[in-house]
Amino acid sequence: MPTDTHVRHAVVMGAGMAGLAAARVLADSFEAVTVIERDTLPSASAPRAGVPQGHHVHGLLALGAEVFEGYFPGLRAELEQAGAPVWDWGEGLCAVLPNGIPPSTPMGMPIQTFSRPLLEHVLRQRVTALGPVTLRDGLTVTGLRTAAPGKITGVRVRDGDGEDEIAADLVVDASGRSSHLPQWLAALGLPHPRTTTVDAQVGYASRTYSYPEGQAPPSWMGVLQPLRAPDFHKGCYAIQIENNALHVTLHGANGTQLPHNDDDFLSFAKSLRGPVADTIASLTPTSAVRRYARTVNRRIAYHRLARWPEGLIALGDSVCTFNPAYGQGGP
Repeated sequence: MPTDTHVRHAVVMGAGMAGLAAARVLADSFEAVTVIERDTLPSASAPRAGVPQGHHVHGLLALGAEVFEGYFPGLRAELEQAGAPVWDWGEGLCAVLPNGIPPSTPMGMPIQTFSRPLLEHVLRQRVTALGPVTLRDGLTVTGLRTAAPGKITGVRVRDGDGEDEIAADLVVDASGRSSHLPQWLAALGLPHPRTTTVDAQVGYASRTYSYPEGQAPPSWMGVLQPLRAPDFHKGCYAIQIENNALHVTLHGANGTQLPHNDDDFLSFAKSLRGPVADTIASLTPTSAVRRYARTVNRRIAYHRLARWPEGLIALGDSVCTFNPAYGQGGP
């Protein structure tokens, strides 16, 4: 935290979940917070190139929703008003397990399901409404700005008009999986931090469906057929989301071929147990089949570096990247 109370400017790289949450927290302590995003952000709820996993199933589990609600009071109600259903995990989930499907049992554990673009859109509106926060999209950070060895004083950026520098008391790297921080630190003379990876070779294919007029949704709110080593290399997760839509993610491990088109998608679903194939056979697809396979788990040991620049923080996927299924959102 800067000691100078006259100039207090924080720059956050990335307008994803980590970047928006960081900007919300920094707005309590800094006079100005600038969020820099490489994508040109949509004005409504829509997918964007910088979040390829955004095409796949997302949701807020109970604890994640509680944490977000603390930073953004009324968030769950706002999402619900936008059509995101809230349901009990034990009562609404059809869990297709190796030994059968357990009976529906209320657990008192709420989950809220929606598309990733809806959550990001609502959070982006909340954050940009904060007085100290400015969001600059269509802008690429190309490096760190330094005034002395070991001290970060801002970032260098590039847009269609050329290059510029933005001064800051604090720089937060929340740029996710595409972070260039190890290379930037190397340019400052710091050693490359140790990186640990675990790859289960898991991939996803997803699409959304709408129900024909007059057709009621199924009795379940979600279907989960988990992968299970070493015998089950295929699975799925289907959820009810906003706009009375069904979002289906098929997943495979250990080199399982993922579907590319309509016929492949239905054939893959038919190879699974449970109700998903029969359900989607009568529904209308509202999206193309979207695939995602960058699910390598990666941890960068920045905390092990003997030296760390003053005025720099790294968080979120830029530090520790999980298969998105293990987080609060993701397939």
